[in-house]
Amino acid sequence: MELNGDRVAIVTGAGGGIGEAVAQRLAFEGAAVVAADIDEAAADACVKGIVGHGGRAIACGADVTERGDVERMVALTAEVFGRLDVLVNNAGGVEGEAFPWSSPAVWEPTIDLNLRAPMLTIHAALELLIEAGGVVVNIASMAGLGRRAHDAPEYAAAKGGVIRLTTALGALRERGVRVNCICPDWVDTPASRRTRAAMTTTELAGVPDPMLRGDDVADAVVQLVRDDAVAGGVMVLPCGAPARLLAADR
Repeated sequence: MELNGDRVAIVTGAGGGIGEAVAQRLAFEGAAVVAADIDEAAADACVKGIVGHGGRAIACGADVTERGDVERMVALTAEVFGRLDVLVNNAGGVEGEAFPWSSPAVWEPTIDLNLRAPMLTIHAALELLIEAGGVVVNIASMAGLGRRAHDAPEYAAAKGGVIRLTTALGALRERGVRVNCICPDWVDTPASRRTRAAMTTTELAGVPDPMLRGDDVADAVVQLVRDDAVAGGVMVLPCGAPARLLAADR
């Protein structure tokens, strides 16, 4: 898919970090962007930055774990722009004490935000995506790959679910919709800085240097949007190494 003045994209979690970088890059490439974030002021700031550089964007305050907010986000996109070509499910993260030590009230929202929310957005946007022959890019994580231990098992499991959701939806290509995902390594964002601030010296020794930037993930998003040959694909984006697509049987 070529990104041009006719294309419209939704980016969730666009109020900062990876989402903001992706929204800015899609706007730079010519797409109109709906910048969605639970923090409406942050979404507004993202939009101001895009519009200030000559792009087209609107903000949408939305909690993507809430079905009503997701449906309103998609309805707003259709009302203002009349179509939807690209959906980037970026909103995610993890806070608080990890499973299994925390209560369900702490770890259930992590599952909702990182796995259930992308399912809600895809479901709500599917009709518009089919009409446009659109593309979904899910932002997963390298935490969802492999068999190593992880200090936030609920986050790793949810991101693993996003990866498998992506590959399982490869058949949507028959309806004209391509679904792919990106698994970044550590990215230098405000959220990861907060995580690192709470880590011990020993734990910090395992953090790669240099880390990825939000623009690196944005580059990968644009690559997957443009590459019509990839559907149900999983792109790994490690620190200090080139991005690569995993083989279909892995």
